[in-house]
Amino acid sequence: MRQTIEVLPMGPHEFAATVGEGQEITHHRVTVAEQVLADLQIPEVDERHLVEETIGYLLDREPGTALSHDIDTDQLYRADDSYLTELRDRLLGRG
Repeated sequence: MRQTIEVLPMGPHEFAATVGEGQEITHHRVTVAEQVLADLQIPEVDERHLVEETIGYLLDREPGTALSHDIDTDQLYRADDSYLTELRDRLLGRG
C-alpha cells in the first residue's frame, strides 16, 4: 500500500508529521535531537528531510497506525543500533 508523509515545522527541532496509508491517517510530533544531528556528521542537514526519512525508516518496520504519536529521534537512536546508519544512507541517497 502506498504511504504518504507530510512534514511541517512546529518550532526549533520539532515537527508535525502526517502519515497516510490508504484510508488511515495518523498524526505524529517528531523531535529532532541535537545529538542525532551531531552524530550524523552531515553538514547543514535539512531537518524536515531527516524527519521524512525517520518516518520512512519506521514505516519500513511497522504500519503508520502502530507508530507512537510522539517520536523522539534521540530515543530511537538509543534504542535502535541501525537507525543512525540507515538514516545517514537515506539522507545521502544511498538507501
